[in-house]
Amino acid sequence: MKTVTSDTKRRILEAAARVATAKGVQALKLESVAIEAGISKGGLFYHYKTKEELLIAMVQAFVDVTENRIATIMADDLEVGAWVRGFLDACQIEEDPEVGSFSRLSVAIMAAAASDKALLKPLNDRQTHWRSALNDSGIDPAVAQIIRLAADGLWINDILDVPTLNEDERKAVYAELVRMSYGNQNRGER
Repeated sequence: MKTVTSDTKRRILEAAARVATAKGVQALKLESVAIEAGISKGGLFYHYKTKEELLIAMVQAFVDVTENRIATIMADDLEVGAWVRGFLDACQIEEDPEVGSFSRLSVAIMAAAASDKALLKPLNDRQTHWRSALNDSGIDPAVAQIIRLAADGLWINDILDVPTLNEDERKAVYAELVRMSYGNQNRGER
């Protein structure tokens, strides 16, 4: 599994996510991130020379956490659809030991996307691989893609705090997505 960050970079990414969440991406100034992280501005510049570098690092950390979570699930799940279930699970995590609050990091990703699509390069670069992994997961590729899109929808609802589903409805949708991820095998048992 990939290590996402050093301890200092982790603190910087957490601080940047807190600033972006609390004040918006437009307020994400390197100086405010340094203050929030409890390091000097020079210490921050050592790791990230520009706001864009920092935002790209945040997106990369998001990708790394997602892929690490998928790998963790797949290590224990040898059935068809394991990659799909790993992705579904990755969309549900709230905290990660490497980057702290995953929801704050997610909000920062959305903010980066709104300010400059080029900042999403690390995420966009993985899409072909993720699409192939979904298509090769052992279940109907269309079903795998539907699950992925639904997982993305749940994730977006969570980070934007949109009350589309109540807790019971959300659990039922998640359970159905997991059931679907097993394909046609044991359809009645899951």
